[in-house]
Amino acid sequence: MVAHVPTLFLVIMALSATLAVAVGIAARTQLREGMGYWALGLLAHTLAYLLFALRGQASDWFSVVLGNVLLSSVFALFAEGVFQFQQRRPPRWLLWLPVAVVAVLFSALLPWYLVRVVIGVVIFVFQSLFVVVALLQKRKETVGVGQYFLVTGFLVLIAMMLLHGGGVLLHREEIKSVLSSHWVPSLVSLVSALCTVVVSLGLILMAKERGDERNRKLAMRDELTGLINRRSLLEALAQQLATAMRHGQPLALLMVDIDYFKQVNDLHGHLSGDKVLKAMAHAVCKRTRAQDLPGRLGGEEFLVILPNTTLQGAVQLAEVLRQGIETTGFQSTSGKAITITISIGVCEQGQLLAPQCDDLISAADQALYLAKQNGRNRLEVFAP
Repeated sequence: MVAHVPTLFLVIMALSATLAVAVGIAARTQLREGMGYWALGLLAHTLAYLLFALRGQASDWFSVVLGNVLLSSVFALFAEGVFQFQQRRPPRWLLWLPVAVVAVLFSALLPWYLVRVVIGVVIFVFQSLFVVVALLQKRKETVGVGQYFLVTGFLVLIAMMLLHGGGVLLHREEIKSVLSSHWVPSLVSLVSALCTVVVSLGLILMAKERGDERNRKLAMRDELTGLINRRSLLEALAQQLATAMRHGQPLALLMVDIDYFKQVNDLHGHLSGDKVLKAMAHAVCKRTRAQDLPGRLGGEEFLVILPNTTLQGAVQLAEVLRQGIETTGFQSTSGKAITITISIGVCEQGQLLAPQCDDLISAADQALYLAKQNGRNRLEVFAP
């Protein structure tokens, strides 16, 4: 069964125009996700098939040359969108050079349909592969499965373009224009329309997945300091404790509190207090190791989870942290120097029998209370 190609072109135009509007609306709030370029590409796709459908009614320069220039521009705009989504600078000369080549060669080769088809297939396949390579280069940094919708759509589209080129070469007497009634152009047009939908949905899904991941990370982080928040700390502690007990490894905690922090707020203002908290978080991260998990419990209290760390190692790290904070130059919002010291409570899971997360936190908190009671700016170890 052979579909009516002009009717298929109308379907493609309707799909592309609808998707262009939908993506364009989404692009109003997500311009930096590449959706603005994608909406322009879909609009160019609509206009290209409008010109193809006018073959024989409009001049060949419009229906052939301009139509294929627009089609080549679709791939260039899609590539622009992918690079913007990936937050990379695109090689624009490589993106837009094929468009110029199409304009020149199709103008010079207007009378030779077969030659134009072969050249068009080569150029459009190159542009599609360029997008696929760009997507695969950043597949590990891109969250979710939306990217694979795009890769699959473009690979199927490449297969359809190769089928179109091979079909024209094998059936050159039957396929003499883009509107010829033959199963090859019918199938290519139908599958191409479906690919347009798939890749457009893929980009929308990529933007949604990135937004969801961004929200998930925000929910895990303390907004002021950037450290993981109390909820994430407790989840991480549960995981680390289970791992430590399963493998017979030590696990230590540091409960850290800023001494006399209320005086900082009272004397220098809450904005200065916030500035101190952010600087404190930076100082803690700077002096802990890559495997350690520092976070903010709340207020001026911080918790540092130390995987595979003995009590002796935790004490050494705590002292490094205490001395480091004492010698760090903190400043108020007005630039006035503020001296900050910390008290630290240290505990290790081996000090407790069958410890739970609450037990460890309580032990570290007891040691911190002792450090406060004994004069502050010091560390104390939990004594069972």
